[in-house]
Amino acid sequence: MAAFGAKYPRFAPNKTVTPEGVVTYDAPVTIGALNKADLTVTMASGKVYGDNELQESIDEFVSGTLAMETSDMEDAVAGKIYGATVLEKLCTYNTGDTPPEGGLGYYKTLVRGGKKIFKTVFYPRAKAAIGNDTAATKADSITFSTVATNWTIMADKKGNWRLTEEHDTEEAAMTWLDTQMGVASDA
Repeated sequence: MAAFGAKYPRFAPNKTVTPEGVVTYDAPVTIGALNKADLTVTMASGKVYGDNELQESIDEFVSGTLAMETSDMEDAVAGKIYGATVLEKLCTYNTGDTPPEGGLGYYKTLVRGGKKIFKTVFYPRAKAAIGNDTAATKADSITFSTVATNWTIMADKKGNWRLTEEHDTEEAAMTWLDTQMGVASDA
């Protein structure tokens, strides 16, 4: 399998969460054109030795960090993701902003046995933190910058932290991802 593309980064803020952990989401937003998404997973590990050998070994998911870069992010989307205030054309970031938890996903393109496969990735519980911002003056060459968002990935009440599913078409991948976020399918 070889991966060579990623698209359709979407985030849907939580609307309601029951005590049992059942989540409904607000309408999802497309974050921007996806440049990359790098997942780092933190595991809790434990080992016990006896009679001079390893008896048990456990590795459990603790949390994850997803470093995402998009080519752009509109202010209205930044308001939904970072908890910033958007009034008309003004987007205000405040020290008291509280980014909402929600569902996060995208899909990536794989090639397996000469056939394209579209693998969706959905994180049912994610929270954004604004990344670093850079700007550079135009010189004799143009250097584009991207928008960085750092996501904390957490497990839901059932212990699920990541769901993936493979699809034969991009349309099916987008539909599956939107369905995870509560968007009704036309089919």
